[in-house]
Amino acid sequence: MSTNLPILNYDFALNQLGGNEALLSKMLNRFVDEFAKVSAEIISLIQAHDIQNAKMKVHTVKGISGNIGLQALFDCATRFDAELRSGEVSEAILEEFRKLIDDTCLEIQQMDHKEPQELRLTVSTLPPEKCKSDLIMRLKRNEFIDDDTLLNLIAGLGLTEVDAKHLIELIEELQYPRAISKIEENT
Repeated sequence: MSTNLPILNYDFALNQLGGNEALLSKMLNRFVDEFAKVSAEIISLIQAHDIQNAKMKVHTVKGISGNIGLQALFDCATRFDAELRSGEVSEAILEEFRKLIDDTCLEIQQMDHKEPQELRLTVSTLPPEKCKSDLIMRLKRNEFIDDDTLLNLIAGLGLTEVDAKHLIELIEELQYPRAISKIEENT
C-alpha cells in the first residue's frame, strides 16, 4: 500500500514544470476535472471484461500522476497496471486505487492555489522577426519558456494586448500548435 508516500510531492511537480506555479495549479485542477470519476469507469470496464480499455485508463493515470508528482497514486497505478497485465486483479488494488483517486482529488481541491501573477508585457530587447522565429522554434520543440523570456518574445511580436494575453493562455495550456497558428496569422 502507498500510505508512506505523499499524495503530492509539490517540489517535484513544480520542478517538472520549470517552477511555473500557475501552470501546476492549472494541471492539478485539470487532473481533478478529468480523473475524479476514473475509478468507477475502470471498475465498470473490468466488470464488462474490457481489460484493454481498463489498462489504457490505468496507464494514463499512471503517466500523468507520475509527471505531476502524485506519488501515492503513481505507485498504486503502477501496481494496478501490473495486475491488469497479469490478468489477476485483486479487490484490494481496486479499493486502494479508488481511495487514492478520491484522496488525491480532495487534497488538490483543498490546496491553497496561488493566483497566477499578472504577466506584464515590456519592450522587447529583440527584433520582431527574431522574436517570432525564436518563439515558434521553442514551441515546435515543446520547450519550457520561463515567464521573463516568454514576455520578452511576445512583446516583440507587436500584438494587441488582447492577442498577447490570448497567446500566453494558449502557451500556458500547452496548446502549442494553436499558439503557432496565432503567431503566424497575427504577425
